[in-house]
Amino acid sequence: MDLNLVEDDEQEKAKKWWKENRAPIISGVVLGLSIIIGFNWWNEYKTGRGEAASIIYQEMINTDADGNRVASQASELGQQIIDQYDDTSYAGKAALILARIAYDNKDIDGAREKLNWAIENSKQFETVHTARLRLATILMVENKLNEALDLLSVDSMDGFESHYYEMRGDIYLSLQQADKARDAYRAAIDGLSADSMYEPVLKMKLDAIATGSKS
Repeated sequence: MDLNLVEDDEQEKAKKWWKENRAPIISGVVLGLSIIIGFNWWNEYKTGRGEAASIIYQEMINTDADGNRVASQASELGQQIIDQYDDTSYAGKAALILARIAYDNKDIDGAREKLNWAIENSKQFETVHTARLRLATILMVENKLNEALDLLSVDSMDGFESHYYEMRGDIYLSLQQADKARDAYRAAIDGLSADSMYEPVLKMKLDAIATGSKS
């Protein structure tokens, strides 16, 4: 067998295969590179936005710490984060601070608005739960107890079980539903972390129910 003929034949087959398949191969390579470049660009874009939001958020905290005389400036910074960086974790955190500032200034509707925003838009479950618990507290103060209970009825509490159950217990107690309050406080105790020092407070609430039942 002539090895040169075999080699020439293989080369012709390779050339023919390349002509038939080069277009999709090149397209696939280009597409793959585009995806990689696009993914890297998106990650850099998100990182850049997160860093920018972080700088404004830190300025907001520093300004807020100076007291009421610069509360308006802190509010402006917080609103800037929500308006321009709502896809970052700092937007929800800013909303919590804005809600507190509004509440301190007797703007209850404004506080509710910012807490609702955090619940619906925050990227962090910790922020969502914190906003929900604070909003429930406002509803309790306003004596909207059933509305507060509805707000606290969630499928997942993500480590906030004790907080949710304690607040439910407080609400049930206000509704004069001692049995439900007792069960809620017990669940709150069960939901505490092993190193928590809050258990005596919850036990005091349980004891108060027992004392009230005997009187």
